Amino acid sequence: MIIKGGYLIIVSGPSGSGKSTITKSLLEQVKNLDFSISCTTRQKRTNELDGEDYKFVTKDIFQQMIQENQFLEHETVHNELYGTPINPIKESVEFGHSVLLDIDVKGASSIMNTNHFDCCSIFIKTPSIEILKERLFARNDLSTDKIESRVEEARNELKKSTYFDHLVINDSLDETISEVKRILAAL
Repeated sequence: MIIKGGYLIIVSGPSGSGKSTITKSLLEQVKNLDFSISCTTRQKRTNELDGEDYKFVTKDIFQQMIQENQFLEHETVHNELYGTPINPIKESVEFGHSVLLDIDVKGASSIMNTNHFDCCSIFIKTPSIEILKERLFARNDLSTDKIESRVEEARNELKKSTYFDHLVINDSLDETISEVKRILAAL
């Protein structure tokens, strides 16, 4: 599949909604879609690769990158720093590709409120908070306290879903991916 180039495709939603699984599938299926690798100060999870899932940096390096205006946006999420480097996005767009961002709701809002790029924003949610909580527990990578914190944050993030171009409920992963592909095909 090939989509229109020059867009930032923002996939956002609460932690545990399925953003990363959806974006990985899209990257495998859409030929002219590049992934924006965010920087973060959080610890790497066992299934993640540095430079592929995230660029893991120290707080000092992150602060230096802020000082040098290297981010399109940056936010503090769950007490860790996350940022979207701007230069790789510019390069992809100049090459005629679109860029996929798997990003938290705060960061997505920051990008959607700028005029740097044409954006298509997609909010992914689970059918219910209970299902979201089950998915977070099933990941088996967070303490109960952190899960409760993320569920509470999800309640706040869901209120912001109306600001996105599209809302997709991730009840069935295959159907969700098909729906997102239909959105991208219509750009």
